[in-house]
Amino acid sequence: MTEKVFVDLLEKVLREEGYLSEREVGVGYGIADLVIIKKSSFDSENCDKRKGYKQKSRLLNEEYFRILSHLPDFDEKENSVCVDYLVEKTGLSKSHLKYTLLKDLQRKRFIKVTKDGTYFKINGWAPLANEVIAIEAKLKDWKRGFIQANRYKSFADRTYLAIPKETAHLVDRKLLKKHNIGLIVLDAEKRLKTIPIRTKKRAPSNAHMKNFAIEHFWRSRNLKQLA
Repeated sequence: MTEKVFVDLLEKVLREEGYLSEREVGVGYGIADLVIIKKSSFDSENCDKRKGYKQKSRLLNEEYFRILSHLPDFDEKENSVCVDYLVEKTGLSKSHLKYTLLKDLQRKRFIKVTKDGTYFKINGWAPLANEVIAIEAKLKDWKRGFIQANRYKSFADRTYLAIPKETAHLVDRKLLKKHNIGLIVLDAEKRLKTIPIRTKKRAPSNAHMKNFAIEHFWRSRNLKQLA
């Protein structure tokens, strides 16, 4: 069995359990084999609001969320902010900010610019889901999987190492528990998933990266399932 086949099987099991999934999600701290979100974790009100504003595009850049976090909402547009303020708050270069990122957010209907050249956001940006789970799958090299799963704490509320039943006995479970990384064991032949170690939910170290990860789910196939 290849690692791809293993991940395919695990993804099918998880989707049958009511999770939405995305493969090979890269958000700046490695590429997670699977990122999953429980359907019940999605905020339907925020999703509907975003559809109502025709904000169809995905924001697949952490820099977008750094900008949005410093913009007032439309109902406080009298407090709209200038480019120099955003440069100071985000650390981004003025030219990149003004001519690339802000123009792109404008084009995608997330922000507006006033006649004075200041900015505010349109729909009171709110996360589309409240919990993100990242999974790193390995057939044998669980230590490498552990290292990679540990990195995903930057954007995920929970992180797991997934390994086949045949090699699960090799894993140092005390090490995983110490670092709050869960363990998923999959019996590929029986398509049976068990969770010997459950991880505790805790806030990711980078909230903007979490929003970036969630954006991968803003696709028609996922929205159809949510509907």
